[in-house]
Amino acid sequence: MRISPHDIRQQQFTVRMFRGFDPQEVDAFLENVADDYETLLRDSQLLREQVAAQEERSRGVVELERVLQDTLVTTQRLADDLKAAAKREAEEIRTAARHEAELIVREAELRGDKTVETARAEEARIRSDIQSLKRIRRQLVGDFAATLERYQRLLEAEGETPDLE
Repeated sequence: MRISPHDIRQQQFTVRMFRGFDPQEVDAFLENVADDYETLLRDSQLLREQVAAQEERSRGVVELERVLQDTLVTTQRLADDLKAAAKREAEEIRTAARHEAELIVREAELRGDKTVETARAEEARIRSDIQSLKRIRRQLVGDFAATLERYQRLLEAEGETPDLE
């Protein structure tokens, strides 16, 4: 069962005639614990939201990667089509202008190669962005875990205070 800050504030203790605790001290302590617990819950929720935002960005990066792959395939197909079209055109006019046809083929190949090179450069940039986002996500998850561990130790330390009789 989870304890809420409200539960801590509402907790009542049995008062004994002898050797009992000071009710004001207990109430003050419970109020402090409830405030700290409330802060921890807010921080935890904020960190969960940050992790969710990073995961959403990661999904966006995966989608970008898929789009890039599709673009590369389309670009390669386009380059192949351009090369094939240039070769067909060169064959048709070979008898009239063999030299000119070879020039057209070379230009088409250069355009296709340049298009592929541009797409590869874009792919490299997107892959670098993906790696960077993955590093940021790992760092956020690590920071989140470290923060939770610090709060856990703090809560454990609060629970280890000696009884005052």
